[in-house]
Amino acid sequence: MYFPAFARPLATAVAVLAVAALTACSSIPVTSMVKLARTDLSATDPAALRIAVRLPHGLRPRRVTLRITVTVGAEKREQAFVLGDLDDPAELLSLAGEVTKDATIYAFRIEPADVPRLLAVREEMAAHKAKGERGSLTIGVGAEACRTGALQAKTLITTYLKTERGGDFFPLTRDVDLRNDVPKEAAPERIPLCG
Repeated sequence: MYFPAFARPLATAVAVLAVAALTACSSIPVTSMVKLARTDLSATDPAALRIAVRLPHGLRPRRVTLRITVTVGAEKREQAFVLGDLDDPAELLSLAGEVTKDATIYAFRIEPADVPRLLAVREEMAAHKAKGERGSLTIGVGAEACRTGALQAKTLITTYLKTERGGDFFPLTRDVDLRNDVPKEAAPERIPLCG
Protein backbone atom coordinates (compact mmCIF):
# COMPACT_ATOMS: atom_id res chain seq x y z
CA MET A 1 0.00 0.00 0.00
CA TYR A 2 1.27 3.47 -0.70
CA PHE A 3 1.10 5.56 2.42
CA PRO A 4 0.01 9.20 2.02
CA ALA A 5 3.05 10.33 4.00
CA PHE A 6 5.11 8.87 1.17
CA ALA A 7 3.18 9.10 -2.03
CA ARG A 8 -0.15 10.57 -3.07
CA PRO A 9 -2.66 9.42 -4.06
CA LEU A 10 -3.29 6.34 -2.01
CA ALA A 11 -4.33 4.12 -4.87
CA THR A 12 -5.03 0.86 -3.12
CA ALA A 13 -4.71 -0.09 0.48
CA VAL A 14 -4.41 -3.64 1.60
CA ALA A 15 -4.36 -4.86 5.16
CA VAL A 16 -4.79 -8.57 5.45
CA LEU A 17 -5.52 -10.55 8.54
CA ALA A 18 -4.07 -13.92 7.82
CA VAL A 19 -5.22 -16.78 9.97
CA ALA A 20 -2.58 -19.37 10.83
CA ALA A 21 0.22 -17.11 9.56
CA LEU A 22 -1.57 -16.93 6.24
CA THR A 23 -0.55 -14.15 3.88
CA ALA A 24 -2.96 -14.72 0.99
CA CYS A 25 -4.82 -11.63 -0.19
CA SER A 26 -8.54 -11.64 -0.79
CA SER A 27 -10.85 -9.30 -2.56
CA ILE A 28 -11.62 -6.13 -0.70
CA PRO A 29 -15.22 -4.88 -0.90
CA VAL A 30 -15.48 -1.85 -3.20
CA THR A 31 -16.96 0.28 -0.41
CA SER A 32 -13.91 -0.52 1.72
CA MET A 33 -11.54 0.43 -1.11
CA VAL A 34 -13.21 3.83 -1.26
CA LYS A 35 -12.98 4.21 2.53
CA LEU A 36 -9.29 3.24 2.50
CA ALA A 37 -8.53 5.60 -0.39
CA ARG A 38 -10.05 8.47 1.58
CA THR A 39 -8.18 7.61 4.77
CA ASP A 40 -5.04 9.62 5.43
CA LEU A 41 -3.11 7.08 7.45
CA SER A 42 -0.25 9.54 7.87
CA ALA A 43 -2.55 11.59 10.11
CA THR A 44 -4.27 8.66 11.80
CA ASP A 45 -3.59 8.21 15.50
CA PRO A 46 -1.92 4.77 15.78
CA ALA A 47 -3.48 4.36 19.21
CA ALA A 48 -6.90 4.50 17.52
CA LEU A 49 -6.23 1.75 14.96
CA ARG A 50 -8.27 -1.39 15.53
CA ILE A 51 -8.30 -4.74 13.75
CA ALA A 52 -11.06 -7.31 14.08
CA VAL A 53 -11.69 -10.75 12.64
CA ARG A 54 -14.79 -12.90 12.50
CA LEU A 55 -13.78 -16.54 12.86
CA PRO A 56 -16.04 -19.57 12.66
CA HIS A 57 -16.62 -21.54 15.85
CA GLY A 58 -13.77 -23.98 16.15
CA LEU A 59 -11.02 -21.38 15.47
CA ARG A 60 -9.46 -18.97 17.94
CA PRO A 61 -6.60 -16.50 17.41
CA ARG A 62 -3.50 -17.02 19.54
CA ARG A 63 -1.12 -14.23 18.55
CA VAL A 64 -1.85 -11.34 16.23
CA THR A 65 0.97 -9.28 14.73
CA LEU A 66 0.99 -6.04 12.75
CA ARG A 67 3.90 -5.94 10.28
CA ILE A 68 4.98 -2.70 8.71
CA THR A 69 7.47 -2.70 5.86
CA VAL A 70 8.96 0.60 4.70
CA THR A 71 10.67 0.53 1.31
CA VAL A 72 12.73 3.44 -0.05
CA GLY A 73 14.74 2.60 -3.15
CA ALA A 74 16.53 -0.70 -2.52
CA GLU A 75 16.29 -0.30 1.26
CA LYS A 76 13.55 -2.31 2.94
CA ARG A 77 12.87 -2.39 6.68
CA GLU A 78 10.24 -4.38 8.52
CA GLN A 79 8.95 -3.93 12.05
CA ALA A 80 6.52 -6.17 13.90
CA PHE A 81 4.08 -5.17 16.62
CA VAL A 82 2.22 -7.80 18.64
CA LEU A 83 -1.38 -6.63 19.03
CA GLY A 84 -3.31 -6.77 22.28
CA ASP A 85 -6.90 -7.77 22.83
CA LEU A 86 -9.44 -4.98 22.60
CA ASP A 87 -11.37 -5.21 25.83
CA ASP A 88 -13.80 -2.29 25.54
CA PRO A 89 -17.17 -3.66 24.35
CA ALA A 90 -18.34 -0.13 23.45
CA GLU A 91 -15.76 -0.04 20.65
CA LEU A 92 -17.33 -3.10 19.05
CA LEU A 93 -20.84 -1.67 18.67
CA SER A 94 -20.35 -1.00 14.96
CA LEU A 95 -19.80 -4.74 14.47
CA ALA A 96 -23.15 -5.74 16.01
CA GLY A 97 -24.66 -6.37 12.57
CA GLU A 98 -21.73 -8.65 11.68
CA VAL A 99 -22.34 -11.16 14.48
CA THR A 100 -23.57 -14.55 13.31
CA LYS A 101 -24.60 -17.70 15.17
CA ASP A 102 -21.71 -19.64 13.60
CA ALA A 103 -18.85 -17.26 14.39
CA THR A 104 -17.13 -15.11 16.99
CA ILE A 105 -15.60 -11.67 16.47
CA TYR A 106 -12.20 -10.94 18.03
CA ALA A 107 -10.77 -7.43 18.10
CA PHE A 108 -7.26 -6.11 18.64
CA ARG A 109 -5.35 -2.86 19.18
CA ILE A 110 -1.77 -1.68 19.16
CA GLU A 111 -0.29 -1.98 22.64
CA PRO A 112 0.18 1.50 24.19
CA ALA A 113 3.89 0.81 24.69
CA ASP A 114 4.30 0.30 20.91
CA VAL A 115 2.61 3.55 19.83
CA PRO A 116 5.87 5.60 20.05
CA ARG A 117 7.64 3.03 17.87
CA LEU A 118 4.87 3.24 15.30
CA LEU A 119 5.00 7.05 15.38
CA ALA A 120 8.76 6.82 14.76
CA VAL A 121 8.07 4.82 11.58
CA ARG A 122 5.70 7.56 10.43
CA GLU A 123 8.30 10.27 11.20
CA GLU A 124 10.90 8.31 9.23
CA MET A 125 8.54 8.20 6.25
CA ALA A 126 7.87 11.94 6.52
CA ALA A 127 11.64 12.60 6.53
CA HIS A 128 12.06 10.58 3.32
CA LYS A 129 9.16 12.47 1.73
CA ALA A 130 10.70 15.82 2.74
CA LYS A 131 13.88 14.80 0.88
CA GLY A 132 11.82 14.00 -2.20
CA GLU A 133 12.38 10.27 -1.89
CA ARG A 134 9.50 8.07 -2.98
CA GLY A 135 8.71 4.93 -1.13
CA SER A 136 6.00 2.64 -0.02
CA LEU A 137 4.58 1.26 3.16
CA THR A 138 3.07 -2.18 3.37
CA ILE A 139 0.87 -3.04 6.30
CA GLY A 140 0.03 -6.65 6.97
CA VAL A 141 -1.67 -8.33 9.85
CA GLY A 142 -0.98 -11.96 10.58
CA ALA A 143 -2.59 -14.21 13.11
CA GLU A 144 -1.60 -17.54 14.48
CA ALA A 145 -4.72 -19.50 15.22
CA CYS A 146 -5.60 -22.73 16.92
CA ARG A 147 -8.54 -25.11 16.59
CA THR A 148 -10.86 -25.66 19.51
CA GLY A 149 -12.65 -28.50 17.77
CA ALA A 150 -14.09 -29.61 14.47
CA LEU A 151 -14.48 -27.00 11.79
CA GLN A 152 -17.46 -26.34 9.58
CA ALA A 153 -17.50 -27.44 5.95
CA LYS A 154 -17.12 -23.78 4.94
CA THR A 155 -14.48 -22.11 7.08
CA LEU A 156 -15.21 -18.43 6.36
CA ILE A 157 -13.37 -15.49 7.87
CA THR A 158 -14.02 -11.77 7.56
CA THR A 159 -11.59 -9.03 8.61
CA TYR A 160 -12.29 -5.46 9.67
CA LEU A 161 -10.37 -2.22 10.22
CA LYS A 162 -11.15 0.88 12.28
CA THR A 163 -8.94 3.92 11.70
CA GLU A 164 -10.32 6.64 13.95
CA ARG A 165 -11.60 7.13 17.46
CA GLY A 166 -15.36 7.14 17.46
CA GLY A 167 -15.37 5.71 13.94
CA ASP A 168 -16.81 2.43 12.79
CA PHE A 169 -15.17 -0.82 11.75
CA PHE A 170 -15.43 -1.57 8.04
CA PRO A 171 -14.75 -4.89 6.28
CA LEU A 172 -11.40 -5.44 4.61
CA THR A 173 -12.13 -8.94 3.39
CA ARG A 174 -15.45 -10.72 3.47
CA ASP A 175 -16.14 -14.46 3.78
CA VAL A 176 -12.73 -15.76 2.75
CA ASP A 177 -12.98 -19.56 2.68
CA LEU A 178 -9.89 -21.05 4.31
CA ARG A 179 -10.56 -24.37 2.59
CA ASN A 180 -10.62 -22.95 -0.95
CA ASP A 181 -9.05 -19.48 -1.02
CA VAL A 182 -5.69 -20.06 0.67
CA PRO A 183 -2.51 -22.06 0.06
CA LYS A 184 -2.58 -25.71 1.15
CA GLU A 185 -0.08 -25.00 3.94
CA ALA A 186 -2.71 -22.85 5.68
CA ALA A 187 -5.61 -25.26 5.27
CA PRO A 188 -7.80 -25.45 8.38
CA GLU A 189 -6.82 -29.06 9.01
CA ARG A 190 -3.20 -27.95 9.44
CA ILE A 191 -4.07 -25.41 12.14
CA PRO A 192 -2.94 -26.89 15.48
CA LEU A 193 -5.35 -27.73 18.27
CA CYS A 194 -5.50 -25.24 21.11
CA GLY A 195 -3.69 -26.56 24.10
